[in-house]
Amino acid sequence: MHRVKRRSKVIAGLSALTVTLAAGSVLVACGSGGPAAASATTLAQPASSASPAPQQTLTGTAAPEVRRAAAAYNAFARAYYSSSGGRAHYTDTPGAGTAVFWRQAELIEMTEDAYQAAPSPALKQQIVALMNGVTWQYGHNWRRRTWNDDIMWMIIAAARAYQLTGDRTYLAMAKKNFDIAYARAWSPDLGGGLWWITGATGRKQKNVTTNATAAIAAAELASALHSQAYLTKAEGLYAWLRKTLYDPRTGAVWDSISPTKTGGGTVINKAPLTYNQGTFIGAAGLLYQATHQKQYLSDGIKALTFTKDVMARGGVLPAEAGGNGNLHGFKGIFSRWAVGFAHQNRITTFDQWFRLNAAAAWSHRNAQRLIGPDWTQTTPTPAMDSWGASSAVVLLELLARP
Repeated sequence: MHRVKRRSKVIAGLSALTVTLAAGSVLVACGSGGPAAASATTLAQPASSASPAPQQTLTGTAAPEVRRAAAAYNAFARAYYSSSGGRAHYTDTPGAGTAVFWRQAELIEMTEDAYQAAPSPALKQQIVALMNGVTWQYGHNWRRRTWNDDIMWMIIAAARAYQLTGDRTYLAMAKKNFDIAYARAWSPDLGGGLWWITGATGRKQKNVTTNATAAIAAAELASALHSQAYLTKAEGLYAWLRKTLYDPRTGAVWDSISPTKTGGGTVINKAPLTYNQGTFIGAAGLLYQATHQKQYLSDGIKALTFTKDVMARGGVLPAEAGGNGNLHGFKGIFSRWAVGFAHQNRITTFDQWFRLNAAAAWSHRNAQRLIGPDWTQTTPTPAMDSWGASSAVVLLELLARP
């Protein structure tokens, strides 16, 4: 993701924290495209020419949480899902453009969340069509993409597609691209970890979005392949994160570390962002399930508590608006991993808070039942981008899981 200028008001209300912003900016990870971005609209079609979006269908006995999640998902799919010839993608805005690579990965994960909440052949086929769209536009090898975090997001989507469909093509694709990104991005600089961007000028930052996401990807591969080697990689990435970008006293997950311009030291960006908290929690949860080491469980609970007690405003997760729009969908990433962590480990102390956020989001949907990134005010009726409309859907789907 490109450098994004943001004013301090994005993190207003967190005055109790010491926030270090390098050169007045926040490096918000997740690339907006690179070389492939120029062709990001090649899949786009007018809404009228696209096949109808498959809808999540339910029985009459479905629980209220499941019905609400299905309504939110169906509204999203009507607005942004486009398919033709067995290939599908999510558009950037209703009927226009294609969501860029890393956002497409997260929107595919949203569909995977929907399938896990209420499995159906139609949703499974939608996952297949979306992955067909990815391989048609980007191929099976993503080496040309310079943002390593972008690759990790799509690896996770592909690994989950394998888990849900059994198609080993997705697993092979995830493994190949993880190996490519890990080999080129890992270095002993700054104590270890993966560089955010690859290339001669890219070794300027190591961050949570690359390393926590890579730890999740490695843990997923370790499970799917029954591989100790990938589990060791996941443990190593997490250990570096915990030592470098985690405050064990508070549970805050710091954004990134960079060499100083003079090369004589380092600068840590301590801006709190929900997706950093979420991916750290996700990595901790997967490693706890794999190793049963209680430190992972303790870290996850503390990071979740920090998000709830410090980052939420009036109990509601922050809108995280601003910049180039990349922040708008961060709460969905947090929700996916935080709710999953709590439920997997039968932790109920956060349930009321999760439900409060879901109720706030649902109550502010617009006439099309789309929900924007600010869950404290009614979503505007003019079309918003799909990324900004995705977070609430993810939260609702996670709460609907059996």
